[in-house]
Amino acid sequence: METHGHETTRTGYAGYDRVVVRDGGGKRRQLSRSEFEKLPLRERVTYLIGGTAEFFAGTEHIPASEAMKG
Repeated sequence: METHGHETTRTGYAGYDRVVVRDGGGKRRQLSRSEFEKLPLRERVTYLIGGTAEFFAGTEHIPASEAMKG
């Protein structure tokens, strides 16, 4: 984080701790980071390409592109 005067802005992400994925029927499922990473690669890539995976660190939404960096 950087401090500008009295404001603090976030400049990076520390990764993610859970993922919410949606299947073709719209059913949502919450997975821990380790559960998501244990999914077969093809399944993980399908969620990422389809935009049906949402990444979170606590309650903060993390963009997929940032989540995959860490």
